[in-house]
Amino acid sequence: MWIIFILLGLLSGVLGSMGLGGGTVLIPLLSFVNVTQKSAQVINIFSFIVMAFFILGFNVKKGYTKVFEAVVFSFFGLIFSIISSLFVKDIDTHYLKITFAIFLLIVALIEIISFCKKYKNK
Repeated sequence: MWIIFILLGLLSGVLGSMGLGGGTVLIPLLSFVNVTQKSAQVINIFSFIVMAFFILGFNVKKGYTKVFEAVVFSFFGLIFSIISSLFVKDIDTHYLKITFAIFLLIVALIEIISFCKKYKNK
């Protein structure tokens, strides 16, 4: 089981460092190894915080990130995360899975449309 978690961490870390949203991959994959939806979300958030801290440090050091904008965005992200977590804690896991699946389908559709537009323009 540890090897599976290491491989999932590797995959989500690589995708997360490229800005692709490691959680988009990590949460569904964790559900395949019998981790509950809520536990998968907590694991994802914890890993995201750790990864984001180091990635932000690298990006600030290289001058890729505007610190003020990152702080403002993070502040409001934190506020709304706290507010939304108060609502999500009482939602049944079944509905969280459905909502997340719909979200992934919408993201996939947007990516397919974007790819088709770029391909058509070439």
